[in-house]
Amino acid sequence: MKISPYTGFYISEEKRFPLFCLLWFSYFAANLGRLSYITVMIEIISREGFSAAEAGLVGTGFFAFYGAGQIVSGFLGDRLPPYRVVFTGLLCTALANLVMGFAQTGAQMLVVWCVNGAVQSVLWPPILRVIVEYYPKPEREKACVNISTTYPAATLFSYAACAGILLVLPWRAVFFIFSLVVFTAAALWGVMFGKMEHCRTVRSPENEGKRNGPRPGEGGAFGGLPYTALAFICASLVVQGALRDGLMTWIPSYMAQSFNLRSSAAILSTGILPVVNLAGIYGCQLLFRFIKDEVRTSFCLFCVSALSVLALKCFGSSHIAAALAAFAVITACMMGINMMLVSFVPAYFSRLGMVSFFSGLTNSLVYLGSSLSSFSIGAVVEAFGWNALFLILGALALLSALLCLAACPFWSAFVKRQN
Repeated sequence: MKISPYTGFYISEEKRFPLFCLLWFSYFAANLGRLSYITVMIEIISREGFSAAEAGLVGTGFFAFYGAGQIVSGFLGDRLPPYRVVFTGLLCTALANLVMGFAQTGAQMLVVWCVNGAVQSVLWPPILRVIVEYYPKPEREKACVNISTTYPAATLFSYAACAGILLVLPWRAVFFIFSLVVFTAAALWGVMFGKMEHCRTVRSPENEGKRNGPRPGEGGAFGGLPYTALAFICASLVVQGALRDGLMTWIPSYMAQSFNLRSSAAILSTGILPVVNLAGIYGCQLLFRFIKDEVRTSFCLFCVSALSVLALKCFGSSHIAAALAAFAVITACMMGINMMLVSFVPAYFSRLGMVSFFSGLTNSLVYLGSSLSSFSIGAVVEAFGWNALFLILGALALLSALLCLAACPFWSAFVKRQN
């Protein structure tokens, strides 16, 4: 199965905004399809009698299948039409959420959510491929930054909606309602993207003469890859996933235990985090424009995260505002790092026709960290308490900062070769 050659044409200017709106809503809905379990997990623990480790295992199953699937979907995403791949992923995500609402046991939930993780994994690589192939280079950064807002926007919506739903309906209703949103996104994608796909009429001067392979003198298709930089980047992304998704999974439980909040109040109190994350994404973009290097920017954000975890350990359990502020800074930094290393970095491989592959590779490492942390955080908290957990997470954030620092010279040399 060969890599699909780039056409050398961008989508016409008047269609760029409608296409982005379609991409944004589709990935927003996809995020709802994965956050539905996280938002009701604390209620499931309370109502169904699951232990923290048992509930975390369901999240671990999702992240493990999602991360493993990213490798396969990244490979296929460069070879199959994005139209079919994204539509199939959205439709299956909607069905998985619908079935999850009928699950009765922990084992059933684990199986359904593992399937959801597998089908969700096909969505991001082709969406990033569409951004890189359909938009001129000056507009790609803006599109990547704006598409990054889907996760915090979906998080804000899911926590607010879940808190409201749980006041009047059982937790199963959350899965039914969210599945309807994802079904809507799948229908819109199926109707609209096929029409926009035929509007690529603007010639791409930057890819002219170099979209069919590497430049002369670079060797084979993999001859110019920055292997050392990628190794360090991939290792740091495992920690990024643990701090973003793993920690986010357990924030409502921490708030409920530390400040004696009801489930709905604990969920609602975390609604401030995605608001800060939305602002943090654009703040990270400004930092990137000042530093002008994705890996150096990630180094700075990991350092800030390590300091925030230390502050959380020292002051979080005493003041609810301090806890929320620390969580907000950590998650905002993780969103920025994700934007740098999962959205911006793969775009450098467009000339090789491997944007989807590298976006799948980097995203798979993020969710490896997510899968490891979703279960292990619950186990560590039960065995040693929250303070021990924060010490471990702070050390991991500092380690990732050092990994990014080590990758900087290798990545800088690679970027200069691309220019």
